Amino acid sequence: MAALLGALTLLALAGLDWKGKISLTHPVGLIVTGVLYLTAVVYAAALVLAALVETAGGTPRLSTWVGAGVLALVGNLFALYVVGKAHLCPLGRKKGGTSDKAARLLADGLALGLPLQILLIGGYAAASLALQQVFEGPFWMVPLYPLAVAALWPMCHLVFHVALVAWMLDPVILLAAWVIGLFWTAQSLFLLHGVLRSAAVQRTSPGKTVLWGILCFFPVVNLILAAAIRKALKTAGKEAAV
Repeated sequence: MAALLGALTLLALAGLDWKGKISLTHPVGLIVTGVLYLTAVVYAAALVLAALVETAGGTPRLSTWVGAGVLALVGNLFALYVVGKAHLCPLGRKKGGTSDKAARLLADGLALGLPLQILLIGGYAAASLALQQVFEGPFWMVPLYPLAVAALWPMCHLVFHVALVAWMLDPVILLAAWVIGLFWTAQSLFLLHGVLRSAAVQRTSPGKTVLWGILCFFPVVNLILAAAIRKALKTAGKEAAV
């Protein structure tokens, strides 16, 4: 029941956006979409796990599978609708110049990229410090400890007791990788799209445009670049308006 209510809520939000009552393509709307998508995916995965446990226990329920499938399908379509509309119509149904659309695309990329990169980089730093205390190795190796654990993880499956833990953790790791990959792709597409539009407005040289495009895929650097370009666009717009 909760899964179906969640799916209906997402459909209702998409309908309100389509009618212009709300704006999910605004940067704040994108953040809300990301949170709702993440919630839907995690809950759908939990339902799948519950369905597997029920099936293994000999009491399978079709409603659990249906709820997981409907929520996963509607959640992915909802996110695809919002992200696609934000790319095709950066300012919604309002008319705007290339400069305004580029600024909105960069703002959307920053809205997705800031929380994502803070979470990833902050989590990586916390894991590095925690592993450094476990390994008691030299401090200069702190950034490398998570990479060492990732490299050793397949070998850990060979150990029986660790393999039991791995059987439970692997689906979680794969789900996290899937979600992070989707968010990172969406962030990079917004930033790249905004940079290309900005380059057209500012008549940037081809070499500089290519460099900006490459930097869109690098952590932290892409956010600093997007913020700097967006600020330049806004400054140029204010000067032109005077």
